[in-house]
Amino acid sequence: MNAISEMDQLALVEDNVEDVLSSVEFNEGYRYADFNPDLDEVAAYGIGGLIAGKVLAKAGFFALLLKFWKVIAVGAVAVFGFFRKALFGSKAA
Repeated sequence: MNAISEMDQLALVEDNVEDVLSSVEFNEGYRYADFNPDLDEVAAYGIGGLIAGKVLAKAGFFALLLKFWKVIAVGAVAVFGFFRKALFGSKAA
């Protein structure tokens, strides 16, 4: 849980944090202590995947793709042409 307040109310938040936390209770079966690794599923991605996604978003990965879309398109056409020529050969006259 997070507490949001002004800095001048920090002492009030600190004084009451235990009361707030003790008022929260999860249903049986949904508590952290109820986790059973034999039955419960774990996400396929870990904290590293979440961080990598956040880093790509902050670095403007998609903005970078938009900036260099012409270069990427030319490269894709060149690769396609290479494989087309390698698979089907050149047309003989």
